[in-house]
Amino acid sequence: MRKSVGLVMLAAILVLATATTVFAGLTWCMTDPNIQLPGNGGVVHLQVGVPDEYRDAGFTLDVWAPAGSQVVGQSGKVELTVVLHEGPDNQLTASVDAGFPVLLAAKYRDQQMDSYVFEDGSGTATWSW
Repeated sequence: MRKSVGLVMLAAILVLATATTVFAGLTWCMTDPNIQLPGNGGVVHLQVGVPDEYRDAGFTLDVWAPAGSQVVGQSGKVELTVVLHEGPDNQLTASVDAGFPVLLAAKYRDQQMDSYVFEDGSGTATWSW
């Protein structure tokens, strides 16, 4: 049983790591905004996905990160604006209201964190470390 859970988790990580992935029968376009944490905090790689037909629709992702954080890069195929707000230490929160399905996930220090799918395009995801 434990081995099966591990294999399922590994498969989920591999699916999220690809630029275009299939989730719930949809083809997703992914983008990867990077949030540089203050000091030697490292970088949180956000993974944001939308169904292929919405990749040019454009939407805003509000992100709350520790004071002094910066958006240092954004790569991918999704039309996305990241607005950074000051939030608590050791936590990142992303909020979206897009009007179409959105997938949010985070990777920090080589650890894939939880992923969230908001079918209606609206929701908030929080990751702590």
